[in-house]
Amino acid sequence: MVPIIRLSDQTQLTNCSGDKKAWLVYITIGNILSRMSNSLVTMPILLLALLLVPPKFTGELAHVNEAQRQMNADVLRTVFNLVLAPLQEVVKEGTVIDCADGKTRL
Repeated sequence: MVPIIRLSDQTQLTNCSGDKKAWLVYITIGNILSRMSNSLVTMPILLLALLLVPPKFTGELAHVNEAQRQMNADVLRTVFNLVLAPLQEVVKEGTVIDCADGKTRL
C-alpha cells in the first residue's frame, strides 16, 4: 500500500490590492526518500488545487462571523471531497502499477 499525503498552505497573492489569499493544495506519496522529496528537479510534490480564500468580513456580529466560518469550512470540505474523489475509487478497489524494481504491484 502506498500512503498518499496531502499538504496545504495559505499564501498571500498580492500586497497591492488588499486581502487576496489562496490555499494551495499539494499531493505526494509517502514513501519517497527525503533526498528526492526535497529536490526541485524530481518534483515529487504536485499542485492539486488552488482554492481562493474569501475576504474577511469586518464589522459583523459574532454569530454572523461564526456562521461564515462554518460555511467556509463546509465549502472547503466539499471541495476537498471533489478534488480527492478519484482517489477514493483507487483506495477501495486498488490499482496495478509497475514499480521501479520491475515488479507489478497492487
